[in-house]
Amino acid sequence: SMSNSTAFPLASAHARAMSPSIAAVAAALGAGTSAAGAKASESSIRRQAYEKAISIQDLVTCVPASYREHLHEHIQWTADMADKLAKCMSSLRKLESAKADSVTPSHLLLKVPVLQACKEYREYGGGLAAASAIENAVADAQASVLDAAIQHKRGEKAYLEALLTPEALLDRYKNPVNARWSDLRERSKVPRFSYVGGSSALQNTDVTVAEWVVNPVVIKEYEDLLTDLYPIALRAITIVEMKEYALSAKIEKKKAVAKTADVEMAEATKPGPSIQSLVDKSVQGRVKQLEAQIKKVS
Repeated sequence: SMSNSTAFPLASAHARAMSPSIAAVAAALGAGTSAAGAKASESSIRRQAYEKAISIQDLVTCVPASYREHLHEHIQWTADMADKLAKCMSSLRKLESAKADSVTPSHLLLKVPVLQACKEYREYGGGLAAASAIENAVADAQASVLDAAIQHKRGEKAYLEALLTPEALLDRYKNPVNARWSDLRERSKVPRFSYVGGSSALQNTDVTVAEWVVNPVVIKEYEDLLTDLYPIALRAITIVEMKEYALSAKIEKKKAVAKTADVEMAEATKPGPSIQSLVDKSVQGRVKQLEAQIKKVS
């Protein structure tokens, strides 16, 4: 499709960046047939913008401009933690699979010490009991090392998952947003006028400022962003998971192709009769024919 972000990245990014702001303006101006309908409509506009983000930079662009720089590092942090969690889970699966198959990963393989002894003592058979004891000790230790490695990865997985719970992410995101809101609230006030000489602009002869109020659009933008904080974080996680899934699928495909190639190569290189054996067999057959003819003549 010519409308995706890869075809027109700048245009798509601009559209995503505008969507949350457009939703806030529409709501502040009372767009929609009802309050519930307007809220559902603007929420849909924002969520669609987030869902169309296919990279972390795309997602950051979706955040309202007033808060973008304040959330950028936290969105990137979320993606980094999600990436580390995906790699941790991959390592854990490999370790658990190795244990199930009774295979020790190369990076955990323990080396069996070799005891030194003179030639005569070795020929005599001395040290066999000690060598056997060492091998048994290393085998027991090897199993313990693998179990410890699995427990280590499980602990890392639980730690990273705790960092990415909805509660933890909301706490992390709302603090910079609230800090920014405190500043914007004081800098985004607009005047509320009072007409002089009448109750409307048509009868107005002058205006006075009745009070200064925080811009309703700015208020709505802040309230919407608070609602969207976890969906934004979740989208960052999803973007990473999609990339990991695509990479995993690519690796598995390469493994399958390599396995097929190995099978075909094995079939093609199966040992068969050599040229020499074929020649010998042909000569032996010819000799037998000649022997038979000689017997008939004699």
